[in-house]
Amino acid sequence: MRRLLGTTTSPYTRKARVLLKAIGKPYELVDIRTDEGAATLKEVAPLGKIPILLEDEAGTVVPDSTLIASWLWAKESAALGTAGWDLDPQAFADQALRSVVEGALDAAINHYYLRRDGFAETGYIAKQRQRVDRVLTWLDQRMEFRRPIGAAALSLGCALDWIVFRNVIELDRWPSLTAFRSSWKASGVGDGTEPRE
Repeated sequence: MRRLLGTTTSPYTRKARVLLKAIGKPYELVDIRTDEGAATLKEVAPLGKIPILLEDEAGTVVPDSTLIASWLWAKESAALGTAGWDLDPQAFADQALRSVVEGALDAAINHYYLRRDGFAETGYIAKQRQRVDRVLTWLDQRMEFRRPIGAAALSLGCALDWIVFRNVIELDRWPSLTAFRSSWKASGVGDGTEPRE
């Protein structure tokens, strides 16, 4: 059985969870906040970065959510295609948009955790917030939810849900992204994988 190392709060783990759900085969989510999960993560991931997909039959360790999406597309494209996904890693425009979305998500994560740790909204931390605002304004003119769902839309749906979950920004400042999130939620593709503690 496939095992996914991650957390229920991580938007990057969520990307993999959404795809594994769409494939419809059983898998185990191993929460790295448990002793077992932390020990397994230390054993297979020297960076300590999540998510990590463990393919037990093949003994394969797939780090990073983008690599996991590409791996799952290579192994399970028929099931994912039937479920309404198109994650072609050669679709350059979609992958470029995914990279922009995840750059904004990384900035939002940095900003959230540094502020939570008590650092002032200056310098690097202020730049992270400015980057989030700038990218969301840019994406607001470019992203709409449609099928088949590509890599950028997968990342954006998970990112927006995390940003709202962590109360990082007021999403209604971006009407097109608010509409995107409404369509993403209405589609049901992320049901059961929503971020939670």
